[in-house]
Amino acid sequence: MIDFHVHLGKSSSGSMYTAKDLVDMMDQNNIACCGLSMLNGVHENELNDKVSEMANEFPERIIPFAYINPRDPKAIDEVDRALGDKKMKGIKFHSWKHGYNPENLTSLDSVVTAIEKYDVPILTHTGTAPLSLPHSWAEVAKKHPNQKWVFAHIGLLDFGYGCVEAVKDLDNVWVDTSGQIEVQILQKAFNELGEDRVIYASDWPYKHVPAEILKLDCLNMNEAQHKKVFHNNSAQLLKLEMI
Repeated sequence: MIDFHVHLGKSSSGSMYTAKDLVDMMDQNNIACCGLSMLNGVHENELNDKVSEMANEFPERIIPFAYINPRDPKAIDEVDRALGDKKMKGIKFHSWKHGYNPENLTSLDSVVTAIEKYDVPILTHTGTAPLSLPHSWAEVAKKHPNQKWVFAHIGLLDFGYGCVEAVKDLDNVWVDTSGQIEVQILQKAFNELGEDRVIYASDWPYKHVPAEILKLDCLNMNEAQHKKVFHNNSAQLLKLEMI
């Protein structure tokens, strides 16, 4: 099993989590590896360095994602440093935390173009109004059809149905299941996007991992579908071994 989307640092409850805590969580839940980014801080380069160090400490377990703020004048430099020099395996965007609307941030296109040449996925938060709406990110994905995108949370509760509608004709967009608790939205994503474009993720430590796994029983997947959602779709995006 691959968990595409986890974090480290201080949780919303104030608890601090370490790389060892993350590995222990994976062991307890039969998770082989995870995609890690850190969001707790204002200097993305420092956060990315920490993630890279943790991935070096646990190279078989932690897949490092770089946290990038497209509003930063040095964003492209950080893309090249993280993906080129440090060989990180993905990008994390969070327009709500960084305070921009994806549809009207003029610097965003050039940052995405800089990422495209590395052929890594972009994981972006969706579902928090007004700055992280799925349809806004869908417009960006349309302009960059060669870039692979993963829309986190399937738009959460308020925008879940709209998220599926916004991306169902965009074959460069996948969705991750973390934090999405409405059964009908999970089923809509699975039925309308198909088993190849739905990815298991937990958003640990902000979400309870056993619950994030158990809720997908509502999809009534066969063995082949289960392998895709819980492993192979992530493995394909991250260039890992398929099962």
